[in-house]
Amino acid sequence: MRARRLLGLTAVVPLLAAWLMPATSAVADTAEAAAPVQLLELTTSAGEATEVAEAGLVDTASAGTSGGTGVTPALASRLAAVARAAAAGGVDPEADALLLTEPLEVDDFLVAGFTWTGADDLPDGLDVYLRVREDGVWSDWYLNEASGAGRDDGTGVAGTEEFITGGADAIQASVVGDAAQLPAGLQLALIPGRPVGEEVLDPADLETADAEPTALATPAEAPQDPTSGLATPSPDVATQKADEVAPQGEDPEPADTQTATAEPGAGSSGTSGGTSVSPGLPAALAAATTTGGLPVPVITRSEWGANSSYMSWSPEYAAAKHVIVHHTAGTNNYTSSQSASIVNGIYYYHAVTLGWGDIGYNFLVDKYGQVFEGRYGSTGAAAGKMVVGGHAYGANTGTMGISMMGTYTSVSPSSTQLTSVGKMAGWFLARAGVTSATSAYSFTFKSTEKYAAGQTVSLPAISGHRDVGYTACPGDAGYSKLGQIRSTAQSQISSVSSSGGSTSTTTSANGARSHQIYLNDSWSATANTVFTYTTPATSVLAGDWNGDGVDTTGVRNGSSYGFRNTNTSGASLRTFTYGKSTDQVLVGDWDGNGTDTLAVRRGNTYYFKNSMYGGGADSVVIYGRASDEVIVGDWNGNGKDTLAVRRGGEYHIKNSLAGGKADRVIIYGKPTDAVLVGDWNGNGKDTLAVRRNATYYVRNSLSSGVADIVQIYGRGGDKTIVGDWNGNGKDTLGVVR
Repeated sequence: MRARRLLGLTAVVPLLAAWLMPATSAVADTAEAAAPVQLLELTTSAGEATEVAEAGLVDTASAGTSGGTGVTPALASRLAAVARAAAAGGVDPEADALLLTEPLEVDDFLVAGFTWTGADDLPDGLDVYLRVREDGVWSDWYLNEASGAGRDDGTGVAGTEEFITGGADAIQASVVGDAAQLPAGLQLALIPGRPVGEEVLDPADLETADAEPTALATPAEAPQDPTSGLATPSPDVATQKADEVAPQGEDPEPADTQTATAEPGAGSSGTSGGTSVSPGLPAALAAATTTGGLPVPVITRSEWGANSSYMSWSPEYAAAKHVIVHHTAGTNNYTSSQSASIVNGIYYYHAVTLGWGDIGYNFLVDKYGQVFEGRYGSTGAAAGKMVVGGHAYGANTGTMGISMMGTYTSVSPSSTQLTSVGKMAGWFLARAGVTSATSAYSFTFKSTEKYAAGQTVSLPAISGHRDVGYTACPGDAGYSKLGQIRSTAQSQISSVSSSGGSTSTTTSANGARSHQIYLNDSWSATANTVFTYTTPATSVLAGDWNGDGVDTTGVRNGSSYGFRNTNTSGASLRTFTYGKSTDQVLVGDWDGNGTDTLAVRRGNTYYFKNSMYGGGADSVVIYGRASDEVIVGDWNGNGKDTLAVRRGGEYHIKNSLAGGKADRVIIYGKPTDAVLVGDWNGNGKDTLAVRRNATYYVRNSLSSGVADIVQIYGRGGDKTIVGDWNGNGKDTLGVVR
């Protein structure tokens, strides 16, 4: 019996505080509660079935018992059914069960897994199945495959692959096979999103649930050609735009509200333990790292709440130039807001339940395209190296393991998920000096079931887990997508090559450097466009430089300016000089022709330019005081941008490019807030938003009052830009790093 543990609480993302709100409303504290891991014992230390493991069996005439096995008459009666099912070529986890629990009510959980003692693998012909209830509906029966992962040094206990849910509150387990082969200490671990300690479930306290029979989840036929995508890349693939960006989520635009809205796309699951997360959590996840030139934002361990007390495996770095693609098991019913908690549950399962001391995967990618750092030190690995993980036993050293969260036997991974996997693979391979994601390279194994220790083979640069071990991972449908992953990775490698072999940031003596930019087309927490402006600059600007209705970025370095007409990686298309390096620069459509240009400010004097070329100012205006903060917007919807100055909490707005008194004065937010301007609702008029740390409070009318939208985005230290990034007439946020 596993001893009960009381472990430390995981990190919790802080909630918004009431004093931060321009309005009087506050966000309720609905953070997911910490809960113990539930352990359901199915066999004893001697390998005998427990009472709870046999409770679901239907008593039939005794078929006798095998001497010395400790098999009860009810259990032995299943043997004939198993033989009949095997002869018929199919298995019914209920009718053919050797062990079968009743459908049981349990506390809510997100991750499950079976463990046992006395053997590294399940005996041949013995299978374990699980079905769960989510939102009142029972899933199909899923075969839980014995894990082909684990540390190369053998540390840990035997178990199945992790099984993820969208928040389940009832389970039923089945074991099918030879009763004489039952392993000792077989138990089922049920892990919540914030695990703290463990408790063995007492059969006397368990309650049964109503459950109708469900089918066996059977994988459909799918291509399994391991050479898919290994041909020499075609010219059109090799020359794809280096900055192709897939959305990092598929959440719809949330409705305007005076308080922080619930995370988009998080449908109710009917279970509090699986879905009750802090409203601030999805937004906080946008504060992801891009160190080392990462091609997409990666949510770090600290950001998804990794509990350092679970980690007992010191990182070891090794030269690496292969990627192994995995999937998890489970129902695929999770929401984007649950992903961080699921990763935390997988971390506990790997580190504590299986005894590895850390999560096995280097990175995990959910079906919404969000990327999570797994194994400690993965984002900090030097070019050409990766921290040794536990994702593929015997093939951990010299590889990066990346797992697609979900079961992809008959269901394909989402295009967004595949794109993120491909970009991460390309990033890693490019740093390792690999020039072709579609080629194979020599790889030397440690001891595995499939290859002998020290055996060297030609292994595709991007392989599936089944290529290095006896496993179905990453599922038939997932495996068939390796060609698409390789193609995306090749584009990423080509982009790094075309940008001089590195996507890392360098800074010149005057502070000029390249910038990573994260744009959001809707009011959500996750960037859907990420790219690098490679021209060294001290600051980034945003404007519609060519009048096509889409705002793009420009840069400034002293008195030199450059711009691009697409939100893609690359250098400035054209540069020019205007004003002095000490001037404050403003962007706006001063003459109403639909094209943004520049103005510079010296004290309270403004010099407006109506074209993106050097030369003298087209008009000069004096407005306000030299100590005022100035902002730019189309306040009356006439198509021309004009000025407003801020004094404390007051905004003095002018509707023409002229001196004189303000046309109106409003108060919004606090004097210490950073202020932004944009047409947030697409009505043609610019209004205000204020920023406090990484939280934005948006007002849809040019008046005092409460915020209409509250959104967390990026990090507190980011530089914010505003623009209409997709040409839909509505301005949204972007951050610059």
